[in-house]
Amino acid sequence: MAFFKLFQGKEVGALGQVEALQKSFVKTKVDVHRLSLEDGASGVGLNIVSKGFLASSSFPISLDETQARDLVNKINEALGVKSI
Repeated sequence: MAFFKLFQGKEVGALGQVEALQKSFVKTKVDVHRLSLEDGASGVGLNIVSKGFLASSSFPISLDETQARDLVNKINEALGVKSI
């Protein structure tokens, strides 16, 4: 049972995670979640989790549909893929 909410809205489901390139002894991953926002719209939750020797951090981010699509377009642009 969660004592606090990571994201705005309600978490509908976890979609998976992506591990980042490792830098020294710190491991970082991004967990991706489907959200149902308060206004009924769909959203995306990203939780950036870093773990190292004797330390860990979690940074949850909530995005609405427009923000999530903008992020996807920026990632595609960084990879040299044309935006939709």
